[in-house]
Amino acid sequence: MSVHVVIQPTAGFGAEVIEPLLGVRQLIAGSGDVGMTVQVPARIGGLADTARFARSLAAAASDFADWCDEQNRSRTFDDRPSGWAGLTNHNKGD
Repeated sequence: MSVHVVIQPTAGFGAEVIEPLLGVRQLIAGSGDVGMTVQVPARIGGLADTARFARSLAAAASDFADWCDEQNRSRTFDDRPSGWAGLTNHNKGD
């Protein structure tokens, strides 16, 4: 089963590590209305798997942030071909 969550951040969105219980940490991202939580699975190897995932997520997030910063500096409203960022609707019947 796959679950995909799409978040389009606005001002006030962020990420942090919380400790809801002593010795339990979670990575949370989003806002009070919507977000995602990453927690360590309770199994052997869960800590190592979560550490790898968190590092991978951090690297991808850094690359994505760099791209967003670059686009923010270089885009103008006249550069939009068919929609914001040139995205087109691929759903048949729409």
